[in-house]
Amino acid sequence: MRKKWSFQINILVVLVTFGLMLTGCGTPQKEQTQNIAAENKNTGSVAIERKVHSETLRDDRDGTALLDLKITYPQIKNPKNLGSITKINEYYGKQLDDFMSDILAQGLEIAREDKEAAQSGGYEFRPHAYERSAEVYYNGHNLLSILSLQYENTGGAHPNSVWLSETFDVKTGKKLALNDILGGSREEALTRVYQTVLDKIKATEGTDDFVYQDGYSENIRKNYAEDDFILTDNSVTFYYQPYAIAAYAAGFPLFELPYNQIKTPGLTISELPKNQLENELYDQAGKLIDRNKEAYFNMFGLSMLKMEIPEERAVDKVLFPVTDERFVNFADFEQFVKGTYIQSEADSLLNNGKYHNVNGKVYGDMSKDASVGYYVNWNDYRYELEDMTERSATLNILTTDNSPAGQKDISINVKMHKENSNWLLEKMIY
Repeated sequence: MRKKWSFQINILVVLVTFGLMLTGCGTPQKEQTQNIAAENKNTGSVAIERKVHSETLRDDRDGTALLDLKITYPQIKNPKNLGSITKINEYYGKQLDDFMSDILAQGLEIAREDKEAAQSGGYEFRPHAYERSAEVYYNGHNLLSILSLQYENTGGAHPNSVWLSETFDVKTGKKLALNDILGGSREEALTRVYQTVLDKIKATEGTDDFVYQDGYSENIRKNYAEDDFILTDNSVTFYYQPYAIAAYAAGFPLFELPYNQIKTPGLTISELPKNQLENELYDQAGKLIDRNKEAYFNMFGLSMLKMEIPEERAVDKVLFPVTDERFVNFADFEQFVKGTYIQSEADSLLNNGKYHNVNGKVYGDMSKDASVGYYVNWNDYRYELEDMTERSATLNILTTDNSPAGQKDISINVKMHKENSNWLLEKMIY
């Protein structure tokens, strides 16, 4: 029997909606002149890298790509080898192992079945996609709160998504429960959640903000999972998965309880500087790394985009139309490049002779297609950002070079700049 995640939501809408609700939409912010590290100084925060594992799993019978998976998870830097930090890092390592085991046990079989159905039905099979991404929403006062979006696209009407979250006491490595945050017993903490949610829903009755199902007073108790909370810069936020208490279009309903209304002995939970910029930068950095991988591996570096090359052709004919459906027009191709690199680097790539604009279509020069040896590991790497401001940041990527001469650790550094409201890479990474 197929296993599906319980809830469905569009990934882009989910992330944008949550980010806007937590950080405040439409409020102008002053230009930051100091970096994020300095701004958060002395708040009891930890330094966090993002680790990435990506992989394409193939049918062992014919090599067809069955599914693509990618998981991004946090790793706390631990130069002093503290046991509490090790414990948190091991938690996320196990989470990766469990995620992989589930996909290998069930996801591959589901993809094989769909591939066979596509072959029998005469339609195109597209590889399934599984992804988990993590964002840090509270990092201070020896507390760490992280939200992950788990995403699955197996060709249905909607992608399937669910939120997962954890809050840790960094001093002990303990994963905190609701009553650790709100105080009292488990039952008292849940009662506090239910009352907070009920009051906020009732306040929307009769307005356009009321999106809740009939019987919501029962559903908020029946359908709430105890781990579904996150610490933000100014409040503990409770959330419900899609369909739990509201219609699909409502997404993930959120309910905030300000810290000044919480008194928990033994914990200091108070407001922190907003980390909207930091979260945005890490999100953009992850996307830019993926776009750069595509550009280097399949467009400008190791190979070129597929072209329609006839078996019989004139010896001097080298320009042929690109068949990649993403780039129907040259404008689409140009937009991808300019949406990845700053103008000077984008212009250099677009004018290097590999691709041409022929009557608005993308043509490739097959004489420019040459293979080279390349051994940098882009399936397992980690990255961090430094010197973050409103206009620039330094992206550090740490991975391995697995050349025939032997494996060695390498560090790749590149600047990110904001041009015309878009974060872009200063140069191609390879």
